[in-house]
Formats: sequence, structure tokens, C-alpha cells
Amino acid sequence: MKRSRTGPLAMGVLASAGLILAGLSLPTAVNAAQPVTIQIESGRADSVSGGDALVSVAGARDDFRVVSAGVDVTEAFHPVDGRLIGLVEGLPLGVSEIQVTKKNGQVQAALEVENHPITGPVFSGPQHPMYCTASGSAWNLGPVDEDCHVASTSVTYRYRTTAGQFANYPTDGSTPANLATTTVDGTSVPYIVRIERGTINRGVYETAVLHVPGAPEPAPWTTTPGWNGKLVYTFGGACGVGYWQGTSTGGVQNDLFLSRGYAVASATFNVYAQNCNDVTSAETAMMVKEHVVEQLGPIDYTIGSGGSAGTMQQLLLANNYPGILDGLLGEIGYPDERSTTIGGHDCRGLTNYWNSPTGAGWTNAQKIAVTGHAVPGTCNGFTLFDGVDDPNRGCNGAIPVADRWSPANPGGLRCTIADMVKNVYGTDAEGRGLRVEPDNVGVQYGWNAVQSGAITVEQFVSLNEQVGGMGVDGNRTAARSEASVEAIERAYATGRINMMTGGLAWTPVIEIRNYTDPTGDFHERYRSAIIRERMIAAHGDAGTHVNWTGANIGANTNQMRMAALDKLEDWLDAIEATGGPGDRARTVAARPADLVDGCFDAQMAFIAEPLDYDDPSTACNTLYPYHSQPRAEAGMPLIADGLKCALTQPVRGDYPAMSDAQWARLLATFPSGVCDWDERPQGYTELAGTWLDFGTTETVTAATPQVVGTPRVGDQVTAQVDAPAGAVVAYQWIADGSPIPTATQASFAPTADLVGAQLRVRVTVSAEDRVSQTLLSAETQKVKKAPGKP
Repeated sequence: MKRSRTGPLAMGVLASAGLILAGLSLPTAVNAAQPVTIQIESGRADSVSGGDALVSVAGARDDFRVVSAGVDVTEAFHPVDGRLIGLVEGLPLGVSEIQVTKKNGQVQAALEVENHPITGPVFSGPQHPMYCTASGSAWNLGPVDEDCHVASTSVTYRYRTTAGQFANYPTDGSTPANLATTTVDGTSVPYIVRIERGTINRGVYETAVLHVPGAPEPAPWTTTPGWNGKLVYTFGGACGVGYWQGTSTGGVQNDLFLSRGYAVASATFNVYAQNCNDVTSAETAMMVKEHVVEQLGPIDYTIGSGGSAGTMQQLLLANNYPGILDGLLGEIGYPDERSTTIGGHDCRGLTNYWNSPTGAGWTNAQKIAVTGHAVPGTCNGFTLFDGVDDPNRGCNGAIPVADRWSPANPGGLRCTIADMVKNVYGTDAEGRGLRVEPDNVGVQYGWNAVQSGAITVEQFVSLNEQVGGMGVDGNRTAARSEASVEAIERAYATGRINMMTGGLAWTPVIEIRNYTDPTGDFHERYRSAIIRERMIAAHGDAGTHVNWTGANIGANTNQMRMAALDKLEDWLDAIEATGGPGDRARTVAARPADLVDGCFDAQMAFIAEPLDYDDPSTACNTLYPYHSQPRAEAGMPLIADGLKCALTQPVRGDYPAMSDAQWARLLATFPSGVCDWDERPQGYTELAGTWLDFGTTETVTAATPQVVGTPRVGDQVTAQVDAPAGAVVAYQWIADGSPIPTATQASFAPTADLVGAQLRVRVTVSAEDRVSQTLLSAETQKVKKAPGKP
């Protein structure tokens, strides 16, 4: 784990009066001098990708210039709402500087930026192998390079029919007779959707926005009819180990959002079934959002959308990388992946036991008493969850069998969460990801059931004797599973176990859930109670979290979803109106007064009622009873975050009467002790910070380059730079703010066409395990004619 990514936003000095930019008349400025400021509109200054960034300049006057890494980019800027906005291109990899200067070179404001490859990474650290899908079905985007990237984007058009369906828009120039319209900000516009596909961060991305074919392409300094200035970013569910590019995104052809004028975006790495790694999900969402801003312009706010693990991603991204999402619209979600997977490991051991001769004969009622679920089948579904910790089951079919780990191929890819996310969790002596799967040492399965008499003492002892665990290679073992405390500490410190103490302190969340507990579905209402418990533990209240539950009826869920979006829009609009995101008190104060917890009955009548897991008699809890999970029935508290419990020695008096032989067997089952649920779990630690970087963060050190020699036609000038031993230095000579195409060596002889120009050299210094840095020399005197020339 490396430092949090932090970077300066802008610095400036007072500017003199003046209003001219390349012949354009700027909006009239106030009379008083204002500081000149410069900032990145498309994201964070330390997280720029792809060599370009949307930049705004405010307060500039007189004969100013914008200079990026020594290159004059002033002509890229356009006046918009009292400031200047421009797409600055050609940023060198690593750290460089964008300046606002006067014509004489006096710096009025400067901003350090750090640019990363469009293929990534930005903050996720060294990349693992990737199997490409962009060239095949369902994308067909053309040939890919070694990073699974395609050469160009693909743009197609779809439209909404008057029958409420999406269809391909004609390419012959005709307008469909059944073309629907929609109203955006009070204006009726054709419901035609521009869909763009391409590759970013080794994933395939999709964006969608209302746009009429043949109309001017969207640009940040023009109005795009049909766009409301906002973005929805969608996320997909399930959980699967990556190493492949994927064949679906969270979906962008979404009528709920497009009909209101939202731009919609997603990528394959935002579908957990394809990439169950919230760090690369966050990184990809940030980079795709950056691309959207560079196309459309600054975004008022971004809403996350997605159910199940799509909600899980939203919560993790908002907490650990705040600012990518401004508001969350979640459905049937979970707080995080690692602590939710506890249920999968527990159910694997329990079902194996009940399917064995020793465990035969248990009634369904007894099984439910141990699992806490509504029906026995729920545990069967949860046994899918532990596959991401088993290298024998974790690989997607896109990964050739010959490339996968097996006992016969120990050097193959290990398709587990621990190995895929080892930049976060670390590695063991054999190079495997540290074991961060749920540990069941000390867990007394069926504790509540034996205390209540739902199961016998013998059943309790026998179950715990034989439940077993999972070995490091996915094999079932008689011994309990044992995780790495070091890995668990990293899980807490980096936010993989989501205790909601980061950006969720101020990010509004509306979470809806159609009630499926009786169907055996594993999206139990209990998960909403866990989210709420962690919110309260973190902040003392749940002022930023609203939960609604409704009947498991598709039409009702659609109504809940629309109502939730209405309320989230009101909430975010109020936050923007009172100062913007980033402050918990402001978020809580901006929450609409009528936005409260509650449930909808089958007729969609709303019952206002605080989420309360502990009182089964309330109206909502009577309609939609809570259940739990095996580890809760073993004593784990509702906060449900522990991957490895604290231990204490068992006390015989705490158990129902048992024989000496049974007590001896129980002690032999728990030689290290049993779980002490009154203590925080082993490995628990506070969140280390947000925007953590798991890659290279230290910038290479080098001195400002010097130009030696007289700038005269035919005479060489030479760049001198003090760089670390072994560093690679790249050169670019610049004349009056314009790069000289062929001048890329340490020495350069000016040509006659440069007479009167001032030169400077730009050097980019790169070194292993360091962030590259681009530095500029001072400008030389004007280039002189060759001696003796007229």
C-alpha cells in the first residue's frame, strides 16, 4: 500500500486587467483584480490519463497564454460562463506543469499534473495478465494491441420507438416514423442515442447521450441539446476473478436515465462478474468519466446505479475514491465483497456436512436455525460465493486451461481474489496472494440454535467437529480455514472491508430492495441492516443513508426506482445549491424533509418507518421480516465485518448440559479458543485514507535543464540535465511555444526559419520504479543569423 494520491488544485497571483484571447472577446470581468486560477475539470490533477485533460482558467486578463509542458496551447481555450475552458492535449507521461502566463512569460498561475497511459494503471499498481475480447463478440471493435486496446472508437446510433423499445437508427439518412421524443429541461428533443464504444484501462467502455446524427459533435464549450449536464455511471453484479476483458458493461441503453437527459457510461471492469476488484473498478470509472467530461464538458454531478454487487461497487468507490460518484442509487446491495463472502464459506462447510453421512437427518427447521436464512435453499446459493477464493474454480472460460494454475501447473494463473488483488493484500513466500478469505477458526456454528434447543448438544458438537475449512489451493480440509492477519489489516486499512468512514461520510445513498428472502435468494434484507449498522457505527447516525423495501413485484420495483431517482436528484441539487459535495453536515442538511426510511406494501402504499433490525413487530418488519446468516447465528454482531474473530477460552457453564466426552471433543475442536464477539475482530484497523495508490508514487528527482551554447543558425546548443544514474532522458526542443518536430536530441542546431525565436528544451526524465518528470529550461535569447549572413 502506498500513499494517498494528493495533488495541488491550483495556485495563482493577481492578474492585470484585459480581455483578449486569440482575437475572441471574453465575458466582461468585474472591476476588482481577481486571482488567476487554473484547474482540471475532467478529474484530479494527479490522475490525468491518455495525454489530455479538460482545463479551466478563471481570472485571466491581458495578453495571457496557457503553456503546457512548454507548449503554447492558448488556442485550445474557449470562453464559457465567465471562464476559459480548453482541452489540453499532448501531455507527457508523468509529472509536468501547465501555466498561465503573460506574454512576457511572467507566470500568473501554475498547476502540476500527473499523466498516465490510457491503458493504465493510474493508482491500481502493476497490472496482471489480460485476455482480450474487444476484437470479438460482442464488441467487434477491431484488432487489439498487447494491452487489449483498439486503435479507434466506434459510434453507432439507437433510438427509442413510440412503442417504448430501443432500435437501430437508420444509416440511410431517413427518420423513422416511430421515433419517440423526450423532454429534457423543458425542451422536447428527438429520442436518438449516440453510443460510443472503445477501450480505456484495458477494458471496453460504453457511453450514451442523446444526440442527432449529423449535428455538430459534442464539445465542452458548446451546448449539447438533450444533455442535462449530468452523468449516470452503471455497475454490474456477481463476482468473478478477472484476467479477461469481459463481454458486457453495466449497461448504457437505460430509458430511466436517457429519457431525463443524462449521459450514461460504464465499462467491462465495472461488472464484478468480470472483475471483482473495486480498485480497478474505481480506476476505470474515473478514467471513463474523464473521457466523458472531455467530450461533453464539466458535469454537474454523477450518480451511480446498479444492483447487488453493482451497489457494492458504488459503496466501495464512494468511500475509498470519493468524487467519482456524487450520489448512489443502490438496489439489493451489500456493503463490500470480502465480508459478504463470509456467507459463502460458511454455507460451503455447512452444506458439505449436511450432505455427509454424519450430518444426515437434520430437519429443514434445524438447518434454518443454524443458517439464519428464510429457507434452506438460500445456503445453496451462497456456495457460489466461495469460488473466487478457489483457484480450481475461479477462472473464467476465456482463460485457456493451459494457462491456469493447477497442481500440475504451479506457475499458472491463480484465479482467486487474493491473487488478483495482491497489489493490495500482499504476497506470501511462494508469491501467492496473502490469504484474505474468511477465517472460521473459533466460530461455533449453531450457537444460538443449541442455546434455544433447536438443535441438540450432540448435533452442535458434531457439526463443529466436522465443518472443516478451505486450504490455500481450494482443497477442503478437516482443519478450519485460517487467514492472514496481515492481509486482513490491509483489507481494513485500504477500505476493502467497508466501514464507511471515508467518502461515505458525505455521499448521499438511497438504497432500495425488493424483498426476496422467502424465495431462497441471497440478496436478503439483512444486508441493508448491515449497511445501516456500519453507517451508525461510523458517524453516530444515518443521515446520509435512506433505505426502502418493497414487494418482489417488477412493476413495483420500477416505481420505487423512479421515486428514488426523483428524491436523489432533489438531494443532489440541494447539495450543489448550498456549496457542493464534501461535507457531511451540508449533505445531511440538504436531504429532502420527506425523504425517510420505510417500505411499500404490495399496493405501493408507503409506510414511513426507521430501519430497525431489532424490533420484529414494526409494520415494515412484519411485512418483510429480517433474517440473518450462519455467522450471525454463531454470535457475530450485526456490523458483520470480521474475517477473523478474536478468541477466548470456552467456559463450560455457558453451554447447555453436555457430557464430559462431548466437552472434551469441543475443546479439541477449538484448541485456540472460541470467538469472543465482544472484541473487535483480529486485524481490525482504521481506514488509512482515501485515494490510496498501490503503484509507483515517488517522482524521479532531476534538476532543471540548462541550455549551453549560443542560439545561432547552424551552431549547436546543448541541453544539460542532472539526472539520476540509469535514468532515461527524452528531449524536445521548443521554439516560441511550438515543438520543433525533428529536434528530439540533446543537441540541436537552429535553422534559418527560427531566426528571432526563443528556444527552450523540455526534458522528460524516467527511471525504474519512479514517476517520470518533465522539466523545462529557461528561454534562450532570440536565435541569431549565422555569422556573415545578411
